[in-house]
Amino acid sequence: MYSIGEKIAELRRERKMTQEELANMIGVSSQSVSKWENNVTMPDIVLLPIISGIFDVSIDELFSAEAKPRKAAAPIEETPDAVYEAVIETMWAWDGSSNANTDEVKKHLAEHRDYHTGFVSMTRGGVYADGDLALSYIADNETSEKLLCSDGAAGFLSALADPDVRLIMKYQITNGGTSYTSSSVAAKCGITEENAERALDLLVKYRLAAKTTVDIGASDAGTGERLDIYSHLADHKLPLLICPILSLAEKLSDFKENWRGFRG
Repeated sequence: MYSIGEKIAELRRERKMTQEELANMIGVSSQSVSKWENNVTMPDIVLLPIISGIFDVSIDELFSAEAKPRKAAAPIEETPDAVYEAVIETMWAWDGSSNANTDEVKKHLAEHRDYHTGFVSMTRGGVYADGDLALSYIADNETSEKLLCSDGAAGFLSALADPDVRLIMKYQITNGGTSYTSSSVAAKCGITEENAERALDLLVKYRLAAKTTVDIGASDAGTGERLDIYSHLADHKLPLLICPILSLAEKLSDFKENWRGFRG
């Protein structure tokens, strides 16, 4: 069940108000609002009509035991932003004394691109965010340690570090839907055909490209030439997986300890 303090906190956050802003509107201290929301004290009965008027709800709604209704689904174009907002709000929800922190952190990260925020659990992952990225890692320590010895992870990172692999990936993105051969993509990317073939083998291995072998000019005598045709595969992996990995790698390549709030 919701307490009145939890209800006030919910209504305040819905309206993107800080505790200080709400306190000023009521005429009390921000410490009083913090105590209400953390169930240390309750607002005086004479303040209930004022609080309900600020939020445009009835006094009965302040005492409502119903949980917050499910939010409407965000349009697909807005979903990444909505998730980003939710991650940072959740990250800072622990700080009941100053919920202004959420807006302050988001504003700071937007204005200072080399800053980041986060927290870590000593037993189960953590949360990291910066101006472009917000992610939650939920594996336990034992699973995390195994990743350091994973040949699969090392192999993929090695492939992604290959400059020819990334050149061909860039070509695929720019020319989505275009089929190509190792010779044609080598010429387009300015690399040798040998390097193109090696890079394409890695892209096919990790299902970032598809290969189809076709017979060219086949004759009754069976002397036709066989040719490997490649095409772009799995466009969804780029924004979902590849770019987040590259984004983190770029930051770690010259990591600056510019934390805007951190707890561990």
